[in-house]
This record gives sequence, structure tokens and C-alpha cells, in this order.
Amino acid sequence: MGAVLAVILAKTFMSAYPVLKADQFSQKVEGAEKWQSAMTYKFVGALKDITNPKPHVMTALKLGIALGLLIEIARKLLKSNRRYKEFSKRSRKGRVTDFVLDAFVLPSPYASSFGGFVELLTTIWWSIGGVLASVFDWVQGKLRAQKAKPAEGELPADMSTMSLVGGGLIAGDSLAALSIGIFGLLKTVF
Repeated sequence: MGAVLAVILAKTFMSAYPVLKADQFSQKVEGAEKWQSAMTYKFVGALKDITNPKPHVMTALKLGIALGLLIEIARKLLKSNRRYKEFSKRSRKGRVTDFVLDAFVLPSPYASSFGGFVELLTTIWWSIGGVLASVFDWVQGKLRAQKAKPAEGELPADMSTMSLVGGGLIAGDSLAALSIGIFGLLKTVF
């Protein structure tokens, strides 16, 4: 149902705002700057190159898919290894190694594609948020360790305070942007 609604909304917005149909890879489009969207660039670029296949583009596409699969398989194998889990949790050297592997050597395919499509300023803000969340969690862990009271039930990472606050901010921003977009669409249509 979500996919169907997404297609309907995409078609509605593209018919109301024709600038969204423009291929911003090929030429600079007047008025497109306020519609900067990583997904718009991905869809337009991918559809253009798939519908007009060129051998070097198809080779790059196959290479990207294979590389993404290999990286994810390597990540799953490494992260599920019991000895690696112990190493990455018990020592400072293990935590640093785990960070370097996640950030530079074997980043998740989603993270690497995000870094390749989203503008640098947005990526920097996301990075700052991640660092602040990690520092907050680290401080909370130190404070809990000082209390010497055993934790009754540890929450999963996606239910931590920072994860919930971040999710709330993202959802709020998304709802605000959607409301503004729908208001603009209704204003244009009526």
C-alpha cells in the first residue's frame, strides 16, 4: 500500500511541479534548487541510464550491485563472528577497529550510497548528530557503571533515548515538509 501511495504522490507532485521531472544531471534547471532530493537524483539518473543502456553504464551497475553484495556479506560474516564481537566490545583497540571497519573499510552499502548522493552539508549534520548520540550514550554508560546497580533489562539500540529523540526529530521534520508540500500542491491546484 505504501508503494502504491508513493507512486500516486510522486505522479501528483511531478504533474503539479514539472521541475521535478527535469534531469538535473544533464543540465542546470532553473527553480530546481529548492527541490534538492537525493532520491530525485537517483531515480532520474538510474531510469535514464537503464532505459538508454550504454555498455559502460550497465557494467558499472553490475559492478555496484556485486560490490554492495560482497561488502554486506563480508560485514555479516565478520559481525556474526563470536570472537570478533568479544574483541570489538572488550577493548579500546577493538572498539576503534570496529569503528574504522564500519566507517572506512566496510561501510554498509546504504551508508556508502548515502554518502555518494547526499550533499556534503547534509552529511556533515548527520555525522554530527551521530557523534553527539554516541557521546551521550557513552556518558550514560559511564554514569550507570558508577551507580553499581545492575540494569534490569537492557533496551535494544533502536529504543535508546538518542534513537527515539532522533527518530522523533526526523519524523517531525518529514511531517512538516510533507504538510508544506501538500499545502503548496493544493494552493497550485486550486
